[in-house]
Amino acid sequence: MVFMEYRLYLPGDHPYRKQKKVFNGEQVFEKRPKILIGEQVFEKVKDIQITFGKKKEHKDAIPSKGYKKCSVLWRLPYWIFLFVRHSLDVMHIEKNVCDSVIGTLLNIPGKTKDGVNARADLKELGIREELHVIEMNNKKQKYLPPATYTLSRKEKIEFCESLAGVKVPEGYSSNIRNLVSMENLKLVGLKSHDSHVLMQHLLPVAIRSILPKKVRYAINRLCSFFNFIYSKVIDLTYLDIWEKEIVIILCQLKMYFPPSFFDVMVHLTVHLVMEIKLCGPVYLRNQWAFERQMKTYKGYVKNAYRPEACIVERHLYDDAMAYCNKYLKNVKMVEILESRHSGRLDGKGTIGKTQLDMSPNKLHMAHTYILHNEDEVVPYIGKHIAHLRKNRRKVVEKALTIEHNKTFSKWFKDQVINELKDSLNSISNRLKSLAYGPHFNSSFYAAYLINGCTFYTRSQDEISTMQNSGVTVEAEAMHFSSAKYKRPIYSKMQYYGVIEEICELHYFDFSVPLFGCNWVDSKSVVTNDVGCTLVNLRKIGHNEDPFVLASQVKQVFYKTDPSDKRMSVVITPRSRIAIYYVDEDVTLEEKTLTKFIEFEDDIDDTPSMYVREDHDEGIWFE
Repeated sequence: MVFMEYRLYLPGDHPYRKQKKVFNGEQVFEKRPKILIGEQVFEKVKDIQITFGKKKEHKDAIPSKGYKKCSVLWRLPYWIFLFVRHSLDVMHIEKNVCDSVIGTLLNIPGKTKDGVNARADLKELGIREELHVIEMNNKKQKYLPPATYTLSRKEKIEFCESLAGVKVPEGYSSNIRNLVSMENLKLVGLKSHDSHVLMQHLLPVAIRSILPKKVRYAINRLCSFFNFIYSKVIDLTYLDIWEKEIVIILCQLKMYFPPSFFDVMVHLTVHLVMEIKLCGPVYLRNQWAFERQMKTYKGYVKNAYRPEACIVERHLYDDAMAYCNKYLKNVKMVEILESRHSGRLDGKGTIGKTQLDMSPNKLHMAHTYILHNEDEVVPYIGKHIAHLRKNRRKVVEKALTIEHNKTFSKWFKDQVINELKDSLNSISNRLKSLAYGPHFNSSFYAAYLINGCTFYTRSQDEISTMQNSGVTVEAEAMHFSSAKYKRPIYSKMQYYGVIEEICELHYFDFSVPLFGCNWVDSKSVVTNDVGCTLVNLRKIGHNEDPFVLASQVKQVFYKTDPSDKRMSVVITPRSRIAIYYVDEDVTLEEKTLTKFIEFEDDIDDTPSMYVREDHDEGIWFE
């Protein structure tokens, strides 16, 4: 925990307390309080005697305003030298902030930070007169004018419908639609991980068609902050930026939300970036693993009077089974089921296996794509292009590329056969199999496990409660600015699509899984004002190259944009299983560093900025 050097006052003794107009509206450029090291903090607390109660004071205690006792942890000899003495629980901080935001937006009883008392605080502070409580019918009814965060009934319906229509990939989260109550227009039964998913991805999308722009941007900034600190790969240059950014975010939120919104949990977000600098990324020290293990321990307890004994006894059995499983590798274990994650990395079809003959045109496209992604075949690609250039008087790159894709597989086969005749050339078995091509009979699946993710075809998605058919891949491709312009431009682009078919091409001694996709036309892929990627799934492009290796894709899912039903927002979940490159210590799902997204500031310093002017649906109290 970072300690600041604040001056301590007795209750009611602060010079600014109950002074409504002490702030003159001018900016203050004083430096922040000095951060104290452990020895300095210990000097302030070492002589404090434990005292209990509000008024009682020990006769030998040294007066120290603001403190009642010194923690026993300070007796540890190494405690004063620790940089972080109390690691903050980011999981529950995120959950409490999410509950406060959603509870206030939907005015959920017991969760909202708005109400009669919150508006009375505004009157006590002498600010935001437009939002003060209005008493009517001889004070029998109280009316709270709509603040900038107050949603109308129509907006609440749009918000809940947006979340109720979400279908997420397997393992991403619980079924979000089960948490939405359309009858009461609120979210019920939110767990810690549900709040995590909402703050990371779903909340910024759900509020796109509601709320004033300035409030929406402030909430988006808060969600982007949590998304950043949970990144598994963090650019160190962004830490200082986000440490300042979270302060600006809280200041922006304070302009629109009531003072009661800012409890200790909201303010703890200021220290999270500092802890990343000292302790490393959040995902390495989060509470998810501890919570899951505690659930396991609770399941061990069969005798409520002896919980420790139950846990120890069950641990003994688990250790014995683990020992036997380690040294009896070739023995079939009785009644020990295979892990549900078995085969999730190497590739394994699960649903709807059928053997069918692939059409010659599709088989040629699929085989050509595989050849272009084999390291052993790369030298032959250059030779074939050089061969085509040599036999042409006028080289047109677009026509040359089309001719190369049509004739390469046949030329490659002839080239390998000629090299086999020469006894000096050594050809690997894999290269021989690739040259002779795949069998016409291929295996087709409705679901496939690879890279730790479950992928479905579009038809399987339609009958499922999950959405596993969305994929994306980054590829270098040749582009032409127009049909008349013949000179190509090579660049890397991100392609988004939906899986239409899953197939395995069988060669002589190995098989290659492929996804046949409907790719979104690159012209319909746009980035909005807050950095979200939007696609139009109805506009299909790249029909000449539908196939992609199953090992190359990354799973995404699409959510309909509430502000434009024709577009879908691309959401990229983080994989739960860490997969590492051989040559790089970077996880597959986050090879690209999380970047800092700058939001447009839209601040209007007028009294109208606190009130909703587009509707007058306030809150009534009897």
